[in-house]
Amino acid sequence: MAGLTARAAPASAQAAQSVPSRDRTRIAVVVAGANFVLYSLMTVAGWAGWGGLQTAITHEHSALGVAVDGVVVLLVNLAFGAVVIAGTLAFRAMARRWPARILVVTCVSAVASVPRILALAAISSTPSGGAYVAAVGTLGLAAGVVGMSAGLLAASLVDRAWTEQQRREEEALRAARAVEELQDEEIRVRRLVFDQLHGTLQFHLVTVTAGLDQVAEQLEAAGDAPRAAAVRRWAETLEEIREDDVRSLSHSVFPSGADLGPQEAIGLLLRRLPPQVDASIELGDRYRDLVAEAGLRMPMAERLVVIYTVEEAVTNALRHGRARTVTVRADAEPTADPDRWVFVTEVDDDGTGPTETAPTLHGLRRHLERIEYRGGTLELGTNTGGGGRLAFRLPFTADPTAPGR
Repeated sequence: MAGLTARAAPASAQAAQSVPSRDRTRIAVVVAGANFVLYSLMTVAGWAGWGGLQTAITHEHSALGVAVDGVVVLLVNLAFGAVVIAGTLAFRAMARRWPARILVVTCVSAVASVPRILALAAISSTPSGGAYVAAVGTLGLAAGVVGMSAGLLAASLVDRAWTEQQRREEEALRAARAVEELQDEEIRVRRLVFDQLHGTLQFHLVTVTAGLDQVAEQLEAAGDAPRAAAVRRWAETLEEIREDDVRSLSHSVFPSGADLGPQEAIGLLLRRLPPQVDASIELGDRYRDLVAEAGLRMPMAERLVVIYTVEEAVTNALRHGRARTVTVRADAEPTADPDRWVFVTEVDDDGTGPTETAPTLHGLRRHLERIEYRGGTLELGTNTGGGGRLAFRLPFTADPTAPGR
């Protein structure tokens, strides 16, 4: 299921490409609109400072009339801004290169400036001097070009940032897919080597050992006891190699019981410990129910991470902590995603435990990196009894197609 999720992601990423177009337009309108509102307020202040306020007071003889003139000046400039924004968008300036954008904005602003000047001139309190008209026209044209260009620039920056984000997401997705493919290939090769070691090689060793036993019997029957004893020692050596070295190597390549499930694999791991070590595994009800009722299982990649991490924790407890009791507790915790779970594991022992508050990880370092790569955590500390405790949390996506349980 993890692979299917990764392959489905590009479609959603492509669908998201339509979002920036709407966002660009919205940002351009908001930024340009804010600029035109500020400019309109400045125009009212300029109208008042140029003498329009005094003229309105003289002509209107009422506060309401003065206020109406000021509001009309404000509305005329706001309408000018709205026309510039609408005209720029109508000519699809955002789809053009920057020289063409500036040309479109300039032309639209110039055309919109004509009715603006005429509307302002129609207001009785507007100063009638040619200098005022020229100044208002020039400032209006500049405000239209600058205000709208700022909106287009903001939209362009957002578009560039979005494109960069999409590029990074696609690169991360390709990297994740490549890791998954390598992971799948690694598991396939591990299975193949495990089958060869556990099946073919061990069968050949058993056959050779049986043949050596027969040779030893023939030598004994012929009265050659020294050679028979030597042959039997070679047979015993081969049997030890098969039982210890080959089995250990095959387990390192692919843990026994991994196809059945993490509980079975960890159980087989604990059963291989010396008899004087009291080892047990406790699997929580949530994970049992997840497998039994929903038919969902942990993918093989995460399963191997769990098994090898527990194996490293048990090895450290026996080798460094001199533990005589090891308890593995594991369960699954749900997340907001119904298919996404967190496998929570604690490995407790009755050994000496780490002497430091934040112990340095050595053999566990590579396991920490694998768990953190998958979004999990790993901590090494002490339990309530003073022994060692390794606790880790490993997110996984439940997969009904995974083998075992």
